[in-house]
Amino acid sequence: MKPVLGALTLALFGSLGGCGYLTGEDGYFRDRGSDYQGVVIEPRITVPEGIESKPLGDLLPVPGQVTAKAGNEEFELPRPQPMIVSADAAEFSLQQNGSVRWVQAQRSAAEAWPLVRQFWADYQIPVASETPELGQLQTGWVAFDLQADNPLLRRILPAIGQGRQVEGQEHRFRMRVEPGVQGGSSELYVTHMSRSQGGTRTEWPENSDNANLERAVLAELETYLNQSRGGASITSLMAAQAGPRATLARDGAGNPVLTLQSDFNRAWASVGQALSQADIRIADLNRSAGVYYIDLAQAASAQEKPGFFGRLFGRDEEQEDTAQRTEVRLTAVGGNVQVTVDESINEAADPRVATDVLERIEANLN
Repeated sequence: MKPVLGALTLALFGSLGGCGYLTGEDGYFRDRGSDYQGVVIEPRITVPEGIESKPLGDLLPVPGQVTAKAGNEEFELPRPQPMIVSADAAEFSLQQNGSVRWVQAQRSAAEAWPLVRQFWADYQIPVASETPELGQLQTGWVAFDLQADNPLLRRILPAIGQGRQVEGQEHRFRMRVEPGVQGGSSELYVTHMSRSQGGTRTEWPENSDNANLERAVLAELETYLNQSRGGASITSLMAAQAGPRATLARDGAGNPVLTLQSDFNRAWASVGQALSQADIRIADLNRSAGVYYIDLAQAASAQEKPGFFGRLFGRDEEQEDTAQRTEVRLTAVGGNVQVTVDESINEAADPRVATDVLERIEANLN
């Protein structure tokens, strides 16, 4: 009985294959690889006047010319060109087109949203309102003169520009996370708005009140996202034994910043030891404020303590150091610690001096 059923089955499939019922041109499992050749290219969509839109490129461009093969030879569908992906390419990058700036993220809008939200939380900037389903977020009002100890405000302060008023002004930022042109990507936009403290202005401007502040915040956001994308706040036991990992980069104002992937306690001890090994004199320190006061005019090894008569009749050492002190400031941001070099809490040090100090600290970190 079984041989008879097998023969009938082979005969049935053979007859179906012969008439092309399954795999022929009109079959259920026909080859659709050349269907695109019969597609009609429709004209581009025109957006009515008065409606905002952004230009969209061709997501699936059709080849301009396809050479037909002679005779009845079957057309071979060309394979797509491989994408060139660099292992060192940044997942987040600052882009600009004319006066429009944004951070390009190689992540979907849903994946980028919590990272953006964490950026403002780590920098202790209050969020006044947020609409995750629309990808929009508005910060509360902040004042540079009243919140000078905030690390983000301190670093973007130079972007305000010389001659612009700081006292009596307050600022806020609006962030938008939009889907990118390419699938799986998104674009992050920032708008800046300012007013006098206690003012009644509430309507957002079409463009940022200060384009330099907008760019500085975007640059800070780009650096933050690239440093935290790999779970920089998580350190293993091996990393803890080898010392904190350090990355030297620049903030939105162009000032150097050394980021340590460590908790504050370990970073404080490591930076203090690195300063000593780099032969940089520590004139004073304030751990609660996270500041080492250093004297770049005198090496630590050349420091000589005054004798009895020198201490009795000489000038107070505290007074001598005050005019020459430079601040090495440690600020906890999320799971990392950022090290900057300042002349004061409101003034960054010369970029060349700051870079030299931070490079010496980085070279001597254990």
